[in-house]
Amino acid sequence: MSFWPQKIELKEVWINSLGAAIAWIVWSIILFLIVVSISKFINIMDWFQALQAGAWKTNIIFPLVLSAIAFIAISFTLFVTYFFLYFANPDRYRKSFVIFGQIAFFTFLSYLFFVPAYIYAGSIDYNYIIIVFLLHAILVIFWANLIIEILNNYRYILVSLYWSFIGLYLTFIIISLVFFNIEQNSAKLIALLFLLPLINLLQVFFKSLFDFLYFHYNRLTNLDQVWDIFYQIELEEKEALKEEEEKNSI
Repeated sequence: MSFWPQKIELKEVWINSLGAAIAWIVWSIILFLIVVSISKFINIMDWFQALQAGAWKTNIIFPLVLSAIAFIAISFTLFVTYFFLYFANPDRYRKSFVIFGQIAFFTFLSYLFFVPAYIYAGSIDYNYIIIVFLLHAILVIFWANLIIEILNNYRYILVSLYWSFIGLYLTFIIISLVFFNIEQNSAKLIALLFLLPLINLLQVFFKSLFDFLYFHYNRLTNLDQVWDIFYQIELEEKEALKEEEEKNSI
């Protein structure tokens, strides 16, 4: 049981971020192989031209392929990232097949939830399906990271919850600035696939950074408002119960 914030060094921030970055690099290689394999059956460049011409609005295949790629990419980046979280801090993150199974189950469940949105957006306008992809990546990675924290550190989830929301906000701003400054539709589509691991990298980095800053804030001020909040509540309940028993014994 740890009442005070867990010690975290700056190297752990970089190791966690390195894991997400490696996931980004490896995913780029896998994505290239996927595109090469698909190109044997589907002409990707023809699709790009059709997208720009607006001639594909009723095409159901493209949204399904894009959603499947998003599912594979999100799952892969989360698994690699979690491995590095465990490597950097085995005391905080456990090497458990149950946790890997929960990550896989959640990403698949969320994939089923987003598929209808992909199909509907794809039948209306190309820009809409891009937005669905971005929301799919940002939200699922955000929720999955929260699940990881809950399964590993349920007593300390409040601090992770706050930092994750801040990281989500900053990630959304950065990704939006990068993505919506791209003008050509085909370039947007390509950038979209490679931005997905970057979303995970940013969220992992910001959360680890805020953990590091909060630990040093606690060391300087000796104040802890959100770390082991459940233990603090438990202490307050025990104190209230003790006072109530003393009143009844009078």
